Amino acid sequence: MTRVRVPAEGHHRRLEGLRQVVHDRLDEVIDSGVTVMGDRTRDLEERLGELWGGHAVATASGTESLHFALRAAGVGPGDEVVVPTMTFVATAFAVTAVGAVPVFVDVEPGSWLISPDAVRAAITPRTRAVVVVHLHGQVAAVDEIADLAAEHGLVVVEDCAQAHGATFAGRPAGSFGDFGCFSMWAGKNVGGLGDGGLVVVRDAARAKAVERLRNLGRDPDDRYVHHSWGTRARMSELDAAVLSHQLSLLPAWTERRREVADRYDKAFAALPVTTPTVLPDRGHAFYKYAVLTEHAAELAAHLAERGIGAERVYPRLLSEQPAFTGLPHRAEPTPVADANNPRLLCLPIYPELLDEEEQAVVDGVTSFFDGDR
Repeated sequence: MTRVRVPAEGHHRRLEGLRQVVHDRLDEVIDSGVTVMGDRTRDLEERLGELWGGHAVATASGTESLHFALRAAGVGPGDEVVVPTMTFVATAFAVTAVGAVPVFVDVEPGSWLISPDAVRAAITPRTRAVVVVHLHGQVAAVDEIADLAAEHGLVVVEDCAQAHGATFAGRPAGSFGDFGCFSMWAGKNVGGLGDGGLVVVRDAARAKAVERLRNLGRDPDDRYVHHSWGTRARMSELDAAVLSHQLSLLPAWTERRREVADRYDKAFAALPVTTPTVLPDRGHAFYKYAVLTEHAAELAAHLAERGIGAERVYPRLLSEQPAFTGLPHRAEPTPVADANNPRLLCLPIYPELLDEEEQAVVDGVTSFFDGDR
């Protein structure tokens, strides 16, 4: 087997580069004697609240962030929640976790983001919320969907797991809906040592509800009074400290991702591939660089032979996942997703990508279409 020379993802390189920072922060946490719900978590929440708006609550994962947002909004059994069919399964599992029914809808051609028209067509008297996924690092039409939600009295939850640093008309992802839910898993644009999450909440009462949900229904100042149902879903102090350090690095990391994307765009302009569509007024964070080609599987195999990792991210739509054969759900027509999802392939894009590795990716893709298969 050919050894991978250009990894599909580069977060292991990030952690290698932050090794001394991690060790220093670990010493600080050990010296403090506080491993969860301490000063480092509060500092992270305060900084993210200032950067991304609202009341920020750190959690154990992006999945739990979505779950808590829906639960804090009062979504439950008998309700329907609209989600795009092109997303990670956690988006829909958060809906089933509160006993509600996910409704899978189509996406917009080119951007692969949830379609406002598809959302409108899926609304019924049972619809209670919409989860707007900012796929690949680009903010969806959350303004249109927010207007639609206001018209029908719906809650808007932004799934920002891939959108750290992304903007729309100058506003950050997560600042448009009632809740902005982020994953802080190690592989995200900002990520800790393992899993982690964050919820940005517009309403203070709902923020308090999320705080209690992550901490067995209690407040930090009284560990034996449980005000509501909750679970253990707290972020570690070490992860909070590492994430706080990364926030100052995020702008430069995002700019590097955009530089790589721009070079890819130019290099592939004459090839029979469709490069990512950047919508008007968007600041794309390029968590993924997904090209559209009729030869996705063959191109991936060709690149692998040259030591280059490429991914079919979410190769199955939510409606195709075996888990939902046994879970209540509703699938609306999704012709755009059906036709295009099998043709998407994600190429390596991360701040740690070396110039020569970037060129290797360009050469690999170009050679495929030049007939060197």
